[in-house]
Amino acid sequence: MKRVWLLAFVVGCGGTATAPSAVAPIASTATTGTPATASTAPAAQRAWSYSGDTGPATWGDLDPSFGLCKTGTAQSPIDLPPSPAHRQPGLAKPRWDPVPLNITNTGHSIQVDDGAASSLMVNGTEYKLAQFHFHSPAEHTLGGRSFDLEMHLVHKSGDGKVAVVAILFGTGTENAVLAPVWNAMPEQPGHAVTVAGATIDVSSMLPAAPKYLRYGGSLTAPPCTEGVTWLVVEPDATSLVSAEQVRKLKAITQPATNRPVQPLGTREVVELAP
Repeated sequence: MKRVWLLAFVVGCGGTATAPSAVAPIASTATTGTPATASTAPAAQRAWSYSGDTGPATWGDLDPSFGLCKTGTAQSPIDLPPSPAHRQPGLAKPRWDPVPLNITNTGHSIQVDDGAASSLMVNGTEYKLAQFHFHSPAEHTLGGRSFDLEMHLVHKSGDGKVAVVAILFGTGTENAVLAPVWNAMPEQPGHAVTVAGATIDVSSMLPAAPKYLRYGGSLTAPPCTEGVTWLVVEPDATSLVSAEQVRKLKAITQPATNRPVQPLGTREVVELAP
């Protein structure tokens, strides 16, 4: 494609992309509101993009399997409340090992697949980290505030359920942790790169005592499958990337790779705090 604070996926010049989606990295062909499950099949049956005739406003009409993009009632992303009314003791415990750098330009995003034994515990259920990818600008907003980059760390449980940790970044100094990904990201859709011996410590991007905003939502790209557990990390002053890092991602993918925020409806956002 020439052109993730929340735990989590970018093509250029309004063109459509036919490569498998990284935004819907663990995809399901289900069109009901049941929990999203993992599949090795590509998410897209029809080409979709982030603008023009195949942009987010049309996703639900592009293919029958994309129906939830139009009719779903628990869709993502959303505008998150900065001060949720409900709080619980921290029940999210990531155990992320350094991730080897296996980087793919999917045609919609820059994605890093995880072959390490990283995991996330949520309410007693273990989810394994499958991959992480990026959106710019960020997809979720916080009290109406927009961010420049969002990283999605996508996990799946043994029975195929999906949980995504999202990290929101503003613009400031260069993010040294992410620099190895930026230095090696492929410029052409469908191309992949492995950086021998290199890893990235994603756990180092979390605050010392992270707080998460949890809600039930969906994949943020076709087929927009619902039943995804979202854990958006509340950003702090260290949640930064440089303007040059943002510029490079957009140049390699698209000027914008975010789905607009969706109605919250009757869903509840809960803060998980230590």
